[in-house]
Amino acid sequence: MDTTHYAQGTLIWIKHEEEVWLQAEIVTSNDKEIIVKTIEDPDARVVLGPNEPIFLRTSDVFTSEGLSVLDDLTQLTHLHEPAVLSSLQNRFDIDKIYTFTGPILIALNPFKLIPGLYDEEVLKSFITTKQNAVANSKPHVFNTSNAAYRGICDRQKSQTVLISGESGAGKTETTKHVMKFLALAGSEDGAVTNVEKQVLESNPLLEAFGNARTLRNDNSSRFGKFIELQFRSGQKAFEGMAGQNSRLCGARIRTYLLEKVRVCDQQEGERNYHIFYEACAAAATLSGTSVYNFPQVLKKEKVKAERTIDLDGFSDLSNFAYMTRSTCRTLKDVNDVEMFERRINAMQTIGIDAEDISQIFKVIAAVLHLGNTKFDAPPNNSEGSMVMQECANSIELAAKLTGVDRKDLEGALCNQTRVTRTERIRSPVNVRTAADNRDALAKALYGMIFDLIVMNTNHSIGFIEEVKLFVGVLDIFGFECFKMNSFEQLCINFTNERLQQFFNSFVFKLEEQLYEREGIPWDPLDFPDNQDAVDILQAKGTGIFAILDEECVVPQGSDQGFCNKLMKQHKGHRRFDEIKTKPTWFIVKHFAGPVGYCTDGFLDKNKDQLSNDIIECMGASKTEFVSNLFKKDKKYAEVLNKDAVAQETKGPGGKKKKYTVSSEFKDQLTSLMDIVDLTEPHFIRCIKPNPQNEPDRYDRKGVTEQLRYGGVLQVVQVSRAGYPVRINHQECWDDYKVLCSAQVVSGLKHVDDLKLRAQKLLDHLTEELSIPKPMHGLSWAVGKTMVFFKLPAYERLKRRKVGAPHQEHHVDPGVLAPTDEDEDVQGDQVVHEAHRGDPPSEAGPLGFAEEEAACRSNEDPGPHQAVLAQRKYRAIYKKIVQIQAWRKGITGRRHAKEYRRYVSARKIQRNWRRYQDQKVYTALKKALYLAQERMRLTHAKKQMQKLKKEAKEVGALMAKSQKAAEQAAELRKRNEELEAVQLQLQSENKSLHSKVKTLEETLHEMQQTLEEAKKTAEEAERLAADTSKTVVDTETLSAMQNQVEERDAEFTKLQEELAGIKTESQQQQQKLQDAEGRYQQLLKSTATQSTAGLTMGAGGAAGASKMASLMAKGASSKSNRNVNIQLCGAQSVGKTALLEALIKEQDPAQMAKFSEQRANLMSHHQIQVGDKLMKLLDCSGNSRAQHLVKEWFGRSHWVFVVYDMSKQESLEYALELAKEVHAAGAKMVLFGNRYNVDQGEPVEVDIMAAKDAAVRNDGNAIESSSLMDAVKLVSSAMDEPEVSEPAAGMDAMSPDGNRRSSISAAIDSVKSWFGGAERGRANQGVLRPSLKGTKTMKVARREGDVNADLRPVQELQDSESAVTCICFGQEKYKRNYILLATASKDGTVVIYRAYRTEMEMACVNETEFPLDKEEGSNAAFAQPPQDNSNIAVHSRLVGHSRAITSIFFTLLEDQVVTTSIDKSVRFWGIDSGEMLKVFTDSSPVPVATFLPFNPQVFVAANSNAVLRLVNVQNGMVLQKLKVETEVRALKFDDTGLFLLAGTKSGSIHVLEASDSSTLKFKFKVQLARGGVTCITFVSAAYGQPPCLLVNTSDSSATIIDCTYGPQRGPQEGNLQNLAVRSRVRVAHSLLPLKCCYSPSGQGYLISGSEDKEVYIYSLAKGSNYKMQYLKHHQVPVVAVAVNLQDTLLASADSLGRIVLWRRMDFSHITD
Repeated sequence: MDTTHYAQGTLIWIKHEEEVWLQAEIVTSNDKEIIVKTIEDPDARVVLGPNEPIFLRTSDVFTSEGLSVLDDLTQLTHLHEPAVLSSLQNRFDIDKIYTFTGPILIALNPFKLIPGLYDEEVLKSFITTKQNAVANSKPHVFNTSNAAYRGICDRQKSQTVLISGESGAGKTETTKHVMKFLALAGSEDGAVTNVEKQVLESNPLLEAFGNARTLRNDNSSRFGKFIELQFRSGQKAFEGMAGQNSRLCGARIRTYLLEKVRVCDQQEGERNYHIFYEACAAAATLSGTSVYNFPQVLKKEKVKAERTIDLDGFSDLSNFAYMTRSTCRTLKDVNDVEMFERRINAMQTIGIDAEDISQIFKVIAAVLHLGNTKFDAPPNNSEGSMVMQECANSIELAAKLTGVDRKDLEGALCNQTRVTRTERIRSPVNVRTAADNRDALAKALYGMIFDLIVMNTNHSIGFIEEVKLFVGVLDIFGFECFKMNSFEQLCINFTNERLQQFFNSFVFKLEEQLYEREGIPWDPLDFPDNQDAVDILQAKGTGIFAILDEECVVPQGSDQGFCNKLMKQHKGHRRFDEIKTKPTWFIVKHFAGPVGYCTDGFLDKNKDQLSNDIIECMGASKTEFVSNLFKKDKKYAEVLNKDAVAQETKGPGGKKKKYTVSSEFKDQLTSLMDIVDLTEPHFIRCIKPNPQNEPDRYDRKGVTEQLRYGGVLQVVQVSRAGYPVRINHQECWDDYKVLCSAQVVSGLKHVDDLKLRAQKLLDHLTEELSIPKPMHGLSWAVGKTMVFFKLPAYERLKRRKVGAPHQEHHVDPGVLAPTDEDEDVQGDQVVHEAHRGDPPSEAGPLGFAEEEAACRSNEDPGPHQAVLAQRKYRAIYKKIVQIQAWRKGITGRRHAKEYRRYVSARKIQRNWRRYQDQKVYTALKKALYLAQERMRLTHAKKQMQKLKKEAKEVGALMAKSQKAAEQAAELRKRNEELEAVQLQLQSENKSLHSKVKTLEETLHEMQQTLEEAKKTAEEAERLAADTSKTVVDTETLSAMQNQVEERDAEFTKLQEELAGIKTESQQQQQKLQDAEGRYQQLLKSTATQSTAGLTMGAGGAAGASKMASLMAKGASSKSNRNVNIQLCGAQSVGKTALLEALIKEQDPAQMAKFSEQRANLMSHHQIQVGDKLMKLLDCSGNSRAQHLVKEWFGRSHWVFVVYDMSKQESLEYALELAKEVHAAGAKMVLFGNRYNVDQGEPVEVDIMAAKDAAVRNDGNAIESSSLMDAVKLVSSAMDEPEVSEPAAGMDAMSPDGNRRSSISAAIDSVKSWFGGAERGRANQGVLRPSLKGTKTMKVARREGDVNADLRPVQELQDSESAVTCICFGQEKYKRNYILLATASKDGTVVIYRAYRTEMEMACVNETEFPLDKEEGSNAAFAQPPQDNSNIAVHSRLVGHSRAITSIFFTLLEDQVVTTSIDKSVRFWGIDSGEMLKVFTDSSPVPVATFLPFNPQVFVAANSNAVLRLVNVQNGMVLQKLKVETEVRALKFDDTGLFLLAGTKSGSIHVLEASDSSTLKFKFKVQLARGGVTCITFVSAAYGQPPCLLVNTSDSSATIIDCTYGPQRGPQEGNLQNLAVRSRVRVAHSLLPLKCCYSPSGQGYLISGSEDKEVYIYSLAKGSNYKMQYLKHHQVPVVAVAVNLQDTLLASADSLGRIVLWRRMDFSHITD
């Protein structure tokens, strides 16, 4: 690796232990090391060695959908493992589970249902006809299926779809989708034939008998299968869904390597095959019978026929040993009884008759009862075996169900017969062998049932031999490598080795075809080949399988002997290795990596045989079904039918063929590959994204292993082997012409032939840059349309191109560049040689003299010429001497410099040698210490062993003593128990005696009571005889009652007269007010009519202009009002229809946008009215959106409140809104819609009452059927210049501008608290005064400090866990208090009621809080606590288990929303504290927020760098958007159209809310090196544009201006850029600090900090961002928040303390 050529800033991938590959950037590089910085920690530096693997990467590219994710990974600029791994993760995170990698379709199992992924409409979108061959090009299993289908239809050539992957990767489901597509693609209008039904139903049937739950998958296929789907075309073709195409006509299923060992044993957490559990569940529903009436769960119309099924032998699954090996009994969300009926229905559809179905279940029940059979040694024979007496019922049932005699079955299991020439010897087997025989029989029975199911399925569907056109679907096991790998893994990996060989050859052919089309040379030696790996496994005689088969027939063959033979045969082979510490293990180096195999049990698994006794016993079964299973099986037929089978089983040489699993499997695989070789292949690699089977979780390590095992990375290797980099001719010229000189470029740019120009350019660069030439072939080649590069040549060109500008400014200190002195010397030599006219030489001045002498010898000069020649010679001689002196000086200086360099080098060498010696000495010293330590350790161990031995002896004595003590304690305990029993009996005896005594006393008392009662009765009889009559005088009482009634009547009459007088008085006053109101309305209506008739330009009359200016006053103030007209009103009053008519009339071009946004709750529109561009906001009348609608009253200049003149209730609603508009300071037009009246409906509203109400709210009333009449009024007001506000203390309405009274100024000051104009408050400081201070405070405060009056007034602490975030409520729902929500690191949330102070209460209006009157529950919270703390706990929310990352209130403030590290978003009831909803994610959720225009949708970010749009009602994910790194802050701007997302890497993404449920990426701005932790949006104010306040973890807070470009469409404005206005210092590097905004003065930035202070920066113009701070906390301040009223500041720290700050008011204290 030539590291010196890597330029600074080059983006690369480096190795990482957890992430496999990590993004990094080169800082510096030289010959010895490369220093890089990673994306995880940009401040840290990682040093890499020169030989460590690194790969180049490109910068992230974004589209409107977020981070760009390519559908085909071969289109990546850099095609290598880290790029493939990262691209797959980016697609997986946004639910794009399918990806192309050249000819491979990669399918990641999402472990969840993705809505709409496999719908019928989606399936139809991938079906193409021959005439319209352009299909949906997106990667999908249907796309690959369609490619196979088009192959048989268009090219009439058989196809194969090869599906592979590990358990749980989704192979079975993918196979279902492929078969579904192929069955429906050729069907007529989606109608399915019987054959197609049978093919589709074969999958669930095979799943029942061949699938089971494993540790990796709940429905894992434990066998491989190859399904041949036959298609008929030609004269029987018809018009189907894909036009005139072939149709499915037959099928055949081939299976491979059923995992029969699972029948007898499963690991903990796994299950047996599904059919066992389903049959047991169905039997458990029966009571007193074994007959199951089908169906019971499924609807009768959905099954083929009703039947009775005999489930004799089945019972609850807990009764069977084979079913209780694992504690896992059920599957999540699976009803076993329903699945049982689905299996029966599938059997009916396939065509299995009722008798066979019953027999199949009898055999399955027999297998279960065999598992319950246990053995014991007979009393007189320890080497024998017999069935235990407890298991007699099980063996009896197994024999009954299989149709054999119990004694025969027991004898076959417990004995073994050996046949000699003269006799048959039967001997018993031990208990272990008997158990093995039992398990072998169970596995054989189940395996034959499985084969029978497959055979019946094939027979029922039908395989037509004469039809040669088919699509094969291969669902095969993927490459496996476990801690313990056995015979099954060897067979599986051999299969994958053969498939990889086929795959390599296929890709090789594609590359070959490409090179031939381009006409370039290529070398086949470049491409990888795994033929040697295949040979070491399957070679005849010397292959691993051949040696295994040989060992199986060798007498006394063993697993160890097999392993030894392998070591001897293949030692030194590059694909084979051994493990010296494990003598029974060997290693095969497969294409995906080395795998170690344990040979224990290889021979038994390869033989897979039953004893002849068992075969004969089963073959003699009275049940024809069971006997036929054995007689028709090739493995057992030779025992039962020796004569008939003897000839068939002989091999080519006449020798008898010995059956083994490996030989059969090799033959099956060879047959399979022969079929596949004749077809056109299509590859699907299924990948399991995580071992936990969890959705939205991507395990990079596991995926990397599967990519390697699945051959996906081998595709990359094959692609890189030839010419991996390919660009067209023009790109080659544009990219690399900068490396040539100007002369070369000017000479080549006139060449018209692009190929020739690229050829000459590369020829020149090859010589100039010394591009390395490979061992085979060329380093580059120019084809007909493209230029192909080998990787070394491409990287050399790229590094030179990237490094050229870098090297102009940075000189490598290790390379000596030519100096000025060297250039001077070279110049002298040139002058010298040019003067002589000879080649360069070392001749001195004597050389010149000899030349002159030679010249004189040829001529005879005169004296004069001699003198001239002598003078000339001396002059030349003098100059030459000077030149030589100059040169010698340079040479001397050079020698001096070299000497100094030599001395320095010696010094460096001396220091280096000293360092080496010191290093050796240090190492030696360390080794000596280590050796001494080891010696001491050895001595200590010996001493320890001695002590342990002594301790054992002592321990034995102590154990005896302890045992005796335990016995004594037990006896004492027994004695105490007996004593307790005795005491209890005594207590009971005593209680009985006392009870008897009590009963005797009670009896005596009752007798006395009876005698007293008799006496009382006698006295009563005497009194009854002597009675007297009592007379009451009632006349006086009646008279008094009459008087009271007369008085009441007089009082009632007086009250009625008084009420009548009051009513008359009120009516008179109301008439007076109405008259005055009508007069005012008449004046305004006159002004309106006069201005409405004018042209909407600048030429109106002067009077009208004054009136329009007066009416526009306040609406044109320098506030954040950015909407010209807001339309609101009740539902169905015609607002949208009025707006539609206006747009059609004035700006028809906007109708498309209007129609698109019409369904939204709130939609922005911009229309051209005359020469003006007006911004309109159309608001829905939906009651749930009214709080959002009212918020916009403060942002709008004019509000048109629309009512229907034919509906009285619409006017009542409009009048309520009019009050809200007036309170918000906007101008109001009460617009009566006359449309229904014009259509003939009566007027039901009081128009004069409407006009009066408009007057009372400083508005206008207009009745019309066209919105243009009201728009003209606004347009006229827009023509006039803004009316400047009077200075503070001056009366704006007085003509002389006299100063206003102090009372009026005080009232205006109070009004300004709720958004009024800021007058004279620039120097007041942060927060408005809200608490009256004392005289002592006033005296003690610092003069001139604006924050001296800002003081902590209260401290809260609910726990010692750090507070992570805080927020205030909206303040408009409760009059007496506001809500403060705090969230902590331990997951708790506390909501407080912060009661308003007297100064705050004086500024609020009761009419602004209608909900206080409606909700009676708030009465209990009306008054502050008795302790005068003005703060109380409202509710505590407990449910999160980890730190909470964000918290916010809903729009109605009835719920609070929290996000947490525990991967959840939770909704809570504020008053009750109950958790209402939970939305879970696959990773921690840093932040979330609601869409402003659709409160039913929220945006949540997770740590996988994915933004999700989630519907609150049903939890459905509407959209996923991927960014480059984790988003930690979200904030919408005040238009509600643009979402600002701050990331962990310090960038801000701007996303556009294009509609109510979609986000689109617009642009990205890199802000800082540290992560963004908080974003606060500040609206435009005080002459400054809208801005963002951003906290970043690089010790700064940033003020960023938002630039809005020209308005377009219905939007408020187009956010085009974010520009940094200023950066201010904040101590922030680790914690997720939060900031907030205070509108006091001209605005303040308030931020927490890690140095225990609250930072405050002024945003006023000219303040130069003056910094102040508040000191009170003792630990870092994490979060701050200011209430909407701007009177209360809350700051929270990392110890859980929350401090409340208020500004003191001293105006009531006189000096």
